[in-house]
Amino acid sequence: MKYFFKVIFAFVSVALNAQQTPFVIPASSLLSTLISGDSVIYYQCHVEEATQQVSTASGQSFTSHPQKYSITEKYIIKKDSAGYRVRYFISSIIILPNRKFSGLKIREKQYWNFKKEKEEPLDEKDLRTLVALENKGREATEYDFAISKYTTNQLIIKKKKNFKQLVIDGNYVLSKLLFN
Repeated sequence: MKYFFKVIFAFVSVALNAQQTPFVIPASSLLSTLISGDSVIYYQCHVEEATQQVSTASGQSFTSHPQKYSITEKYIIKKDSAGYRVRYFISSIIILPNRKFSGLKIREKQYWNFKKEKEEPLDEKDLRTLVALENKGREATEYDFAISKYTTNQLIIKKKKNFKQLVIDGNYVLSKLLFN
């Protein structure tokens, strides 16, 4: 009987220790190089079908029929003493083609009109999501750079002069994964 309790205790201890093991960001991720006060920027461009409502200065309002729009989102992931935080920005919705995404690897331009939407801390689940998306992506080729209504879901991860431009197969949108 004493042996039985020792085995059960050992099993429970191993299970509890496995649950308490903190998530370690893999060395292959640009997130792994962050030190306190440092940040990495994620840009995601994807195509969505949406309607657009426009209000004029004279008080008229118009609603378009559903069209394909490219949406570019920006996430600044910053590490500080308390953990990781994300600042989320979105650019104006623009009818295709959205030519700005092919230039993100060079330099962000002011006319891209990113507007800050929110800022909040990231938990372990969010960090796992960011790493999983980075691992899921494949390096973009020259054929992926053409911007059209068939544009693939793309992600650029940028830390100073280091960057990765990845094609993400599937409908994985960071804003839906992080903020829901």
